[in-house]
Amino acid sequence: MGMSANGDQLHEVPPAWMADVTHAESLFDQLRLRHSGRDVAQIIVLASERSLSARSGVPDAVGAALVRGVRVREQLKESDGGHVSAEKVRQFLGGMSKEAVLQRYRKGRLLGWREGRQNSVRFPVWQFVEGGMMPGIEEVIALLKASPSIDDWAAILFFLNRRKSLDDQRPLDVLRQGGIEAVKRAASEYSE
Repeated sequence: MGMSANGDQLHEVPPAWMADVTHAESLFDQLRLRHSGRDVAQIIVLASERSLSARSGVPDAVGAALVRGVRVREQLKESDGGHVSAEKVRQFLGGMSKEAVLQRYRKGRLLGWREGRQNSVRFPVWQFVEGGMMPGIEEVIALLKASPSIDDWAAILFFLNRRKSLDDQRPLDVLRQGGIEAVKRAASEYSE
């Protein structure tokens, strides 16, 4: 397994795939010269869909599911204000160091996700309010992250999807209205 410049482990690449992965990375780098990261992701999704459909005339079910997953992640990344770097988060949190921001992420006190090729963490803007974190959100994140089955994306999905237990509202919106206890109960149910 490879290591990034900051010591994080990268996804393991089976040796038989290494040449193909390296070639694909080279193509992505070329696309990044002309397009934003979001546009590159959309280009990849569209090319994958077309390729999977063209081979058999019927999309490969697993490949199609993977493509849908990429598309959903891209939509989640842009939801409710988009995302920011650790540098910007440090400003939201009163000027703490970038390392302190990343430490909070690693300890499960901030929501974010890794951007593998950039060796960075991106943070959804919606978890912040003027002067810091949205009230109650750290408690809810802690409940979610206590479950080994909840990864970063599952936690983000929790906040952005409507829940029947919250009168068909999103946990994010209920938190904004001050419903911290209701969202904590919903998070406990979600993480069981």
